[in-house]
Amino acid sequence: MKLLFASLLALVTIGVAAAPAPVQDPVVGNPKAAVRVIIYQDLECPDCARWHGVLQSQTIPRFSSQVAFEFRDFPLPQHLWSFNAAVLARFFDTKAARVGLAWRDYCFVHQTDFTPDNLLDKAAAWAAPYGITRAQLETVFSRGDLFALVQADQQRGKRDNVQHTPTVLVDGVEAQSPEQLEQMLARATAK
Repeated sequence: MKLLFASLLALVTIGVAAAPAPVQDPVVGNPKAAVRVIIYQDLECPDCARWHGVLQSQTIPRFSSQVAFEFRDFPLPQHLWSFNAAVLARFFDTKAARVGLAWRDYCFVHQTDFTPDNLLDKAAAWAAPYGITRAQLETVFSRGDLFALVQADQQRGKRDNVQHTPTVLVDGVEAQSPEQLEQMLARATAK
């Protein structure tokens, strides 16, 4: 709980005025593709974890040469550790995009193992093989630029009328299921 309160205090202290770091939303697939899928996700959301599994095992391998899959953070207020996990993901993105994506994968696979109290411990154990220390992670929650990146995604989600997670958009149209997403992508890439 200390981590949650510390990060909320930092969030209130920094507000939304902090300038975002020059880190873009993570993209998998072909970043120059004409077809772009925007995925608003919450790392604590069970439905997001299910979608993530299908995206990683089926959809991305099938369409990665023709489609850009852009991942945006949209932590929901009822989830106790998802905002902090998204801030950590943004920090890992600054090390390397693959590290940030791997952290997101880890969060989805091990979702039920996390609590607000153990998030930093689990992140430190996970990050050690990447040469990232616990001391580095302890400074993450004082970085307004990382909070601002997550908040910017939340604001874009509000503009995109995101009402739930995951929200998966193809040209602004929401896919209601992984199957529908694949149908939409098959049509869009056949043009």
